[in-house]
Amino acid sequence: METLYGKHPGELFVSAKNLADRVARSLMMKYGCRLADGEVCRGYELKVDDPVARLLARYFCVSTPERKVDHSPGVTQGELEHFSRDAAVEYLLMPERVKKLEGQVQVLHVDLEELTGALKKFLSLGGPVQPVPMNQRSMQDYVS
Repeated sequence: METLYGKHPGELFVSAKNLADRVARSLMMKYGCRLADGEVCRGYELKVDDPVARLLARYFCVSTPERKVDHSPGVTQGELEHFSRDAAVEYLLMPERVKKLEGQVQVLHVDLEELTGALKKFLSLGGPVQPVPMNQRSMQDYVS
């Protein structure tokens, strides 16, 4: 079967089902046989063309419960396979999440620079505080 491309998993399921139905009808007409109605089975994979997966698959396979990067038989390039719709959606949202994290890190960096500047200013005004030995403390050291 040819590779199908689409904008989201639902579109791909419909395209694949329609193609399979057309093949089944043509086989029934050509050979005079009867085939059952097609249905989406469990264990499907949603594959995404990915240059990083292509590079990694040359050397090894990586697998998690949700995804797999491998060099499947009959495929000329490595691929990133998702075992659920949610896994594919999470992967496709990754660029937006990285951009959001970059913004948060930038804000944190600015806050840390301000804090460092304030600490330097505070230390330059009064200098470091020297501890007073216990035997030289008076009762007024403990009263505010």
